[in-house]
Amino acid sequence: MSLTHSVIPSFLPVSALLQTAKSVNNKIIIALFNKVFSQAIKDGDLDFLEDQWVLIEVNDIGLAFNLSLKHRQLVQTQYVSQFDLTINANSCDFLDLISRRKDPDTLFFQRKIKMRGSTELGLHVKNFLDAFETDTHWLSAGMDKVLKKTYPVLSKLLCKNS
Repeated sequence: MSLTHSVIPSFLPVSALLQTAKSVNNKIIIALFNKVFSQAIKDGDLDFLEDQWVLIEVNDIGLAFNLSLKHRQLVQTQYVSQFDLTINANSCDFLDLISRRKDPDTLFFQRKIKMRGSTELGLHVKNFLDAFETDTHWLSAGMDKVLKKTYPVLSKLLCKNS
């Protein structure tokens, strides 16, 4: 008997398990974003996401998650097939973006970060991220400090081919 058969009941298809794992990851990411961006949500800084669906794909690690804003809360879904905006890049480029090591415009014009869909929504997202102050919430401030300290290690791990 293989390890897979001993861990995964035979009545559960592997594709269903993968879909469940993706859903859980998406829920965790959205819960984290709701904490990090809580003040921005309260202030209405993310109102541009109301009834708009954004898909974010981290190409090299196969991570994808989606989000929208409903009733002053970031939400995710498994049931949207059309997204208003899709943003994709490799993990190294997202690392450079969130650590503010590289300017978002530079990453975009170098085609390291790609956007498809609503140009207006893409500009809102970019402008929000440019203006976001990490010290607005203890979690984002703490994550920013950790990111600054771990950037050398993370960049070696994620940016092998860059």
